[in-house]
Amino acid sequence: MDETTESQTPGNGGWLGDAIPALKLTKAQARVVDALTVNPKLASYGDVTEIALKAGVNSSSVSRTAQALGYRGWSDLQRELRARYLVHIADTAPLSHRVEVRSPIHDSLAHDVENLRLAMDTVDPQAADDAVTALATARRIIVVGQGSYSASAVAFAHLLATAGYPANFEGRAGVHLASAVGSLRPGDALVVFHLWRPLKHLTIAAQLARQAGATVITVTDLKSTDLAKASNHLLLVPSEGVYAFQSATASLSVAYGLLAGLEAREPERVKAGIERTSQFWDELDLYTN
Repeated sequence: MDETTESQTPGNGGWLGDAIPALKLTKAQARVVDALTVNPKLASYGDVTEIALKAGVNSSSVSRTAQALGYRGWSDLQRELRARYLVHIADTAPLSHRVEVRSPIHDSLAHDVENLRLAMDTVDPQAADDAVTALATARRIIVVGQGSYSASAVAFAHLLATAGYPANFEGRAGVHLASAVGSLRPGDALVVFHLWRPLKHLTIAAQLARQAGATVITVTDLKSTDLAKASNHLLLVPSEGVYAFQSATASLSVAYGLLAGLEAREPERVKAGIERTSQFWDELDLYTN
């Protein structure tokens, strides 16, 4: 069999989840996928040359494999694999053995600087512009998020409302989430902030919201998930932290970016909304003199 012979994508290791879709690949591409499957740390942190050496192919074959799997290139695929790997080691490695740090605070700051740099590449400008348009024209906006990454969702919903947009945050599951999402109709928007492990109820909420005709905007670190597929506008962010926990910094920065996009699009509306909210704050006598 030569290099152009097609072969089915091999079975994936549990750590990969659905990051590698079931597709027909060339012989060289199948070897790359095999190498990624059995070498999770190398797949997550190795460079193209190392991956090519392990798979027994040239470097261009690694890049072509990533593109054949639906990614823009090796860097795009590796970011997805790294997010999956972090979930995997969270379940299999003791906290004390995961990473060595010299100065936890400064290493965390430096790592978030890198995350923000990567987000400049991972966030699709057109998807961001489309998300701003959807928010500006939405009749109602429901923002959801749970766990540590709900911080981004809370800040986003609060500032949207401060600027006069019809936004509400829902951080609960069960009947509360069902009631919020069940009320969405065409012309409404659901904004989902979701990092790390895919939560089933948030995925279903996004699917139901889209079926109801609402626009689904998702800020997440995983591209190959049912949640991503249910989204009208996907904003992909890196979330790797320096120790046991994911970083929500890039997702929060995207939230502020969406707000900036709304202000650039509708400066008078945002100004009027903030002034109206400020007036209420004064009337409620919220602040000390």
